[in-house]
Amino acid sequence: MITDSQRKKLLALVWGHRLFGPEEVYSESGEIRVECPGYAPEFSDETSEEELCAPDFVHAAVRYGDTALYGAVRVDSRSSDWRDSGRMTDPAFDNVMFHVVGDRDRVLVRAGHEVRTLVLRPEAAIEQHYAQLLREAKNGGSNSCVAFFGELESVEQGQILSRLVADRLRRKVAETKAIHRSVGRDWNETAYICYLRSLGMGDRKRSYEALARSVPLRCFVRCAGDAQQAEALLLGQSGYLTVASADDPAIRQLQDIYLTLKKEYDLRRPVVSWSGMGVRPTSLPPSMLQQAAALLVRTPLPAERVREAAQGGMTALRRLFGGTGETGVSPEKTDLRIINFVIPLLTAMGRETNDAELQEQALTLYEEVAPEKNRYTRLWATALDLRSASDSQAVIQLCTEYCAKERCADCPIGILQMVRLHKKLRASK
Repeated sequence: MITDSQRKKLLALVWGHRLFGPEEVYSESGEIRVECPGYAPEFSDETSEEELCAPDFVHAAVRYGDTALYGAVRVDSRSSDWRDSGRMTDPAFDNVMFHVVGDRDRVLVRAGHEVRTLVLRPEAAIEQHYAQLLREAKNGGSNSCVAFFGELESVEQGQILSRLVADRLRRKVAETKAIHRSVGRDWNETAYICYLRSLGMGDRKRSYEALARSVPLRCFVRCAGDAQQAEALLLGQSGYLTVASADDPAIRQLQDIYLTLKKEYDLRRPVVSWSGMGVRPTSLPPSMLQQAAALLVRTPLPAERVREAAQGGMTALRRLFGGTGETGVSPEKTDLRIINFVIPLLTAMGRETNDAELQEQALTLYEEVAPEKNRYTRLWATALDLRSASDSQAVIQLCTEYCAKERCADCPIGILQMVRLHKKLRASK
């Protein structure tokens, strides 16, 4: 069984891509013919939640007998869902001309008029295949999707991968721009926060971001190259020094430095959750923050410094992040900083200033970084030859934003499977 929200997404997919025959959509108001299902509205990264509350499709055209009607479309699993959502009287839906549903369980009246309702009943094979995709996605990934993708032409594979990596970069750039706005559009502070944020994976990003916001960039500038002070700031603010062993003189010294700087800079420790990381031996401070401290006193990461390093290519970037073998930072860790920090930062800067060359330079880095190795890339290795970070980022986007969230009806691979299944079913009739 699929949920109402999943069924709504399926109906929107079937409607938007016209995966139905004349016999699969009808209206109790009379004979109809769908001339154009409409187009999904486009939203930018800055679109507000209020603006996102909009019809599912716009500029649709449906002919009732000899009369053609034009307007927007709302899609629901059942007609009562619109009323139950509490949004039926929202002015954002004033231009809705058609309500497309799987079941018409209630007659809706809006603004004194009965809502024009179209009942859409996809073929059973379409619903069954969709349910199968959801089951496989819930179990960690779709083997049928991997097999399907592996059989596609290289051009089709490339188009899908390009869309996925663009989706992933768009999200990262939106996050960067949100941070930029929150710090008064200061690119240096933005670069600093985004750098620390890039040290974490998944939910830990928020913890590293909170840490960065609790210790402004100016604190590291005032350290004047003293790596021990920078280390004390990061370890102290993240809470690693609160349970330090009194038997370790090095840790006691860091504690003393931190308490002095905390008072001098009037710092407040953030509410940070390092979930899943356990309790660490106090005699061995986490190397990730130590390496970050060393970098922050070597160069406080002003945005222009990152931009200059990018102009020097991968060698200069690896040198900036200490990935040359001299600092103990592995090339793999350095490449992650380039993927998760440098590329989104430079792209955001380029878009903010309409600098097409900078944006192109950032995109080029995707092809120069080796592909990541993780459970997602291993799953897709049988269907795809991962040649660069561009490919691995596309795979990660697919697995984390579509499979893990059971968004099969939004996934480019899922959509293509449904389109081809529909064509096969129609051809057999």
